[in-house]
Amino acid sequence: MGSTEKKLIQRAKNRYKKIFPCGNRRTFAECFTKTNDKLCFWFDTEDRSTHVEVEEGFVVIK
Repeated sequence: MGSTEKKLIQRAKNRYKKIFPCGNRRTFAECFTKTNDKLCFWFDTEDRSTHVEVEEGFVVIK
């Protein structure tokens, strides 16, 4: 896992404290996609909401 991936995970942890791999994924390494040349980190929070951290910003998907 590279530094960008680690940075996105840390940003999510700082914002939500407890985060979990998205959906049926088992590790955070499985929770990355690339869209329009931007790396996206998908994760779930304790309230079972799915969120995504993007290299250049933040989006919440409910």
